[in-house]
Amino acid sequence: MLSFLLILAACGGGGSSSSNSNSSGVTPPPVTPTLSSLQISPAKISLGPGASQQFKATGTYSDGSSRDLSSSVQWSSSDGTVASVSTSGVATAVGAGVATLTAASGKMQASATLEVTSAASNLVSIAVTPAASSLPVNTSQQYTATGTYSDGSTSDLTTLVAWSSSAVSIAKIDPFGMASGVSAGSATISAKLGSITGSTGLNVTAPTISSIVVTPDDLTLGIGIAQQYTATAVYSDGSTQDLTSGVNWSSSATSVATINGSGLLTTAGAGSSTITASVGLLTDTTTLTVVPAHLISIAVSPSPVSLARGTAQQFAATGSFDDGSTQLLTSVTWSSGNQSVVTVDANGMATAVGTGSASVTASSGAVSGNASVTVTGATLVSLAVTPANSTMPSGTTKQMTATGTFSDSSKQDVTATALWSSSTPAAATINSHGLVTSVANGTTTLTASIGSVSGSTLLTVSAVKLVSIAILPANPRIQRHTTIQFTAVGTFSDSSTGSNLAGLVWTASPPRIASMRGSGLVFGKKSGSATITASSSGVKGTTSLTVGSGTLNSIAVTPVNPNVALGTGQQFTATGAYSDGTHQDITSKAHWSSSHASVATIANAPSVAGLASTVGVGNTVIGANSGGTSGSTTLTVH
Repeated sequence: MLSFLLILAACGGGGSSSSNSNSSGVTPPPVTPTLSSLQISPAKISLGPGASQQFKATGTYSDGSSRDLSSSVQWSSSDGTVASVSTSGVATAVGAGVATLTAASGKMQASATLEVTSAASNLVSIAVTPAASSLPVNTSQQYTATGTYSDGSTSDLTTLVAWSSSAVSIAKIDPFGMASGVSAGSATISAKLGSITGSTGLNVTAPTISSIVVTPDDLTLGIGIAQQYTATAVYSDGSTQDLTSGVNWSSSATSVATINGSGLLTTAGAGSSTITASVGLLTDTTTLTVVPAHLISIAVSPSPVSLARGTAQQFAATGSFDDGSTQLLTSVTWSSGNQSVVTVDANGMATAVGTGSASVTASSGAVSGNASVTVTGATLVSLAVTPANSTMPSGTTKQMTATGTFSDSSKQDVTATALWSSSTPAAATINSHGLVTSVANGTTTLTASIGSVSGSTLLTVSAVKLVSIAILPANPRIQRHTTIQFTAVGTFSDSSTGSNLAGLVWTASPPRIASMRGSGLVFGKKSGSATITASSSGVKGTTSLTVGSGTLNSIAVTPVNPNVALGTGQQFTATGAYSDGTHQDITSKAHWSSSHASVATIANAPSVAGLASTVGVGNTVIGANSGGTSGSTTLTVH
């Protein structure tokens, strides 16, 4: 033994140390990464009887790597009379119905939905849109695949087709039709379902980026939550695109907030930090204020919920903070307690894949909350499509809803999981989410199908046409680092008006003054004047926006000292007074708080900002904080 120890000492290098050795001088074995998640693609597809589809199982490991596990996982089908699946993941459609395909590796599982329908075998062609489009490098574009069947009907097949790019060095495309420009050049984007393929050309350009814009701007947040930031490139040709790569993000005060390479920020402590995005020599900054409010709990809704197998449910996570505020959490980590019963994606959309009970959990750091889910074996009996027998003018949109009735007499919204079609696409088309776009005068039958069960309704498109667009509010003024929501109201040839305009496109010019975010939501970046434009069906409407240079001096919270009954709500408004003498509603921009959460809590989500919910009798101070400037009033609950 003494000889052995002497030999070991001699091999130790005479006092030198290595970062790969432990204290005894023995090199530890390498750490083997463990499988942390499993994903199947495509996640949902429709095939005709006798057709085949290769499914892919991708594993993500604890070290961040991923690999194709299609040949090593255990594949299974929930219903062999509908579809079978080979050991390598090749599924074969057998008979009409819906089957759940599962890939398992140890205790890790993932599922995909395969619908077998004769409609898939009657597919005649696939149209890929937008056609012959152009895309700047490092930006993304969503493609849509629309199938036309032998009976003349159409259906949105975007999530069902197999997407591909002829030149992945120029453009890549994910399983859901989102293309990304890699380098300048041309590529062909194709969508294939069974033996039918549709394609279109994509030209990836490399125009010069003239500036970048960071949003959201000038936020006030609590501690312990995540916030996604976006850098938008303004190109030399006047186009704008959100950048998906090539952006360097930084936070000036990491004790206040940290931000990763994808622009996902996590608040860490009270204070102020400057968030910077850089692309080459171009930079843009925004200020983040973090108030001393800590995330203490998360509520996941709806809960409890009962789902039929094969259906889906969207969950939401609301955080409660120790300053009495609540906020909708958009950047949480979603997980399922039992993936053989329920799977959940990164956005909180859960799919019921097997009978039993499971929990759906939303986590932010060390704080989490969950919802209870029960999946039944109830079968779909009928589908109702609403609104029934409706009318709409040409050049507008309308949302349809599919409600399923199941064998246990329960009802559920199945709009997201149904296959939608229009019998007369020349009159109106309908996408995979049930959104109808009217095209021309006529009638069409809109149908929602799940397996062999379907429901339909008649839609009439009137002959009236869009003649003008008015943008509201007209010619407004806002301050830098604040937002304003515009609405486009169309006037039609029969003098009727409506705001559901088909294919509505918003622009703000110049974007260095005002940045368009979302549908009609504009951020004021720098002082000056900008033109806001709304376009639909070849008709345009414009208004001017003035962005002031005033700084926020004070905030007034109204109503002042209200007295309300227990169990009722109270809406508060925050009005900012600026150095240039102007005033502006900043309710949705401010961070709201309540000094006594046992009396009332107050919401910060944009749609319900400033809404207090009373929970006990007493007094509480309601505060509004924007970038360190605050105002308050007292709420009395009796």
